[in-house]
Amino acid sequence: MTRAGYSVVLRAPGVRFLLATSLVARLPVAMVNLAIILRVAHGSGSYGRAGVVAASFVLGTAVGSPALGRLADTLGRRPVLVAAGVGSAAGLVGLALIPVRDSLPLFLLAAGAGLSLPPVAPAVRSLWRHLVPAEQTSSLYAIDATLQEVTFMAGPALVALSSTLASPAAALVLSGFFGLVGTLAVTSHPATAGRSDRHREGALPGASRPRARTPALNVLSLTAGFFLTAIGAVEVAVVAFAGRHHDAHQAGLLLVVWSAGSLVGGLLLGSRVAHAGASAVAPLMATAAAGFALLVAAPGVGVLYALLFLAGSAISPGFSLLYDLVGRTSAASVSVEAFSWVASAIQLGASAGAALGGMLVDAAGPSASFAVGGGIALVASAVALLGGRVVARAAVASALPALAD
Repeated sequence: MTRAGYSVVLRAPGVRFLLATSLVARLPVAMVNLAIILRVAHGSGSYGRAGVVAASFVLGTAVGSPALGRLADTLGRRPVLVAAGVGSAAGLVGLALIPVRDSLPLFLLAAGAGLSLPPVAPAVRSLWRHLVPAEQTSSLYAIDATLQEVTFMAGPALVALSSTLASPAAALVLSGFFGLVGTLAVTSHPATAGRSDRHREGALPGASRPRARTPALNVLSLTAGFFLTAIGAVEVAVVAFAGRHHDAHQAGLLLVVWSAGSLVGGLLLGSRVAHAGASAVAPLMATAAAGFALLVAAPGVGVLYALLFLAGSAISPGFSLLYDLVGRTSAASVSVEAFSWVASAIQLGASAGAALGGMLVDAAGPSASFAVGGGIALVASAVALLGGRVVARAAVASALPALAD
């Protein structure tokens, strides 16, 4: 499906509403880490403490996402999303109000806010197969993955603006507000009301529940995790590169250009790539690896802008394909949990990449982090290559019942 075909899936009932509201609900993912670091570092003078608090939130999210996804499959998306949205927003407001010197309560609140972060993106992605015909789902996953870049462009900007006009604490409250309002808006859609339809898979009453963690999902989760580790390492290196070239104020804009490259790549290639199947994952990861490694050659900030735009162009298409394959290989009755496992891998990968990138920058400079980021993306490519047959067989097997119907 071409770009013109995007308009076809966007006209499907409920699609535009769920996309728009879920993007608002996803803003905390792009806001909270920066807001936590700004508030804790500003209040305590310690970036080390700020990093530990932010890591508590990320780890809480990584642990909580699959559990909440499983509950959403079992109890229904709406009640789980609403309860989690309220809990996470309360935790973020608590993080904004609690004194920074209270270390243990600070860590616990951050972990609690992460544990209860509603799995909006997995829940919405699990619905796409029910809202458009099977042949159009790849294009919808591509749009989803591409538009997600908007949150990563808008989130840090909102944190910077609210911190400047008010305070970092206000940025935490704002992220909780967006998360809760967006989540409630998502759950107002009728498609979120019911539980997964087991009759679609031919399950009999009392039959055992399908497993979400399959060999195919393990391959896709591991690929996504390594890919985000690479991206996290590159992101830290970009910030450090700007600082070492006495252009620290341009770090945010450099990351925006990187996201813009991903956005454009998704719009131009996302749909075509998402239709390509499991065999295309390894080449996409390898292309991204080459782009990340090429950043080592940047002599200054000006050239880095151009190279980042190019390096970002494979990111959204890569995630378009990964999400499409998760949708194709997971049973409908466990699809929220399946997407949540990938989200968990992404969170852990981003956290590991940021930590690794920071150590590399301190030890050997930004170029080392760029190079290692490229190497880790190559590992993601190798995982996808070695597990490609497993994913392809699972995709074919899951398509057979649909063809029979």
